[in-house]
Amino acid sequence: MVARFTYSRWDGSQVGFELDADSVLEEITDDLLYHGDLNNALRRMMQSGFRDQNGDRLQGLRELMEKLRRRRSDVLEQHNLGGVYDDIAQELREIVEQERQSLEDRMREARESNDPRRQELAETTSMDRNLQLDMLPPDLAGQVKDLQNYDFVSQEAQQRFEELLDKLRQQIMQSQLNQMSGAMQNMGPEQMQRTKDMLSELNNLLEQRNQGQDTDQAFQQFM
Repeated sequence: MVARFTYSRWDGSQVGFELDADSVLEEITDDLLYHGDLNNALRRMMQSGFRDQNGDRLQGLRELMEKLRRRRSDVLEQHNLGGVYDDIAQELREIVEQERQSLEDRMREARESNDPRRQELAETTSMDRNLQLDMLPPDLAGQVKDLQNYDFVSQEAQQRFEELLDKLRQQIMQSQLNQMSGAMQNMGPEQMQRTKDMLSELNNLLEQRNQGQDTDQAFQQFM
């Protein structure tokens, strides 16, 4: 049987976790005394999890994100893109993992520095970036689109992603050319001339790219 869930606006009658001010204070006392920052202590409590007044443990955001990451990985493994797209998907996963590793390295360096402010910034950045990576769409095109707006921490991961974009552009253009090659066999004189004009524009675009010019906007217009 399929489990069914009903969601409704909170009206006070629902059963939630039992947590009062004393329970929160007990959880953050040591952290508050050590760092002296209430907001920081509450943030760390939310990240690492806590126990309510009944002794029941509530998972922290860090643990929930890790479970979500594993679940997404399992789902992605079920999709077989095949051929070159499978290679691209694998490379994309490696880029994401490289970025996650850079975030972990920054966290470790911040903890070793014994600088509370640096540690707080590293934790905030790591949580924000990991959440963005966790929320990437399951489809390849959606992942590529979202990562184009992602602010990479790892320069190596960003460079690999830009190289992957170039590879995708080349494959798209090659696919378009292959389709045109098959269609040209049945073209009339007017259609042939339009195709020649388009190929001339494509050659100009490739020449600009080889000269190191930014062709992203021109490529979009061409497509």
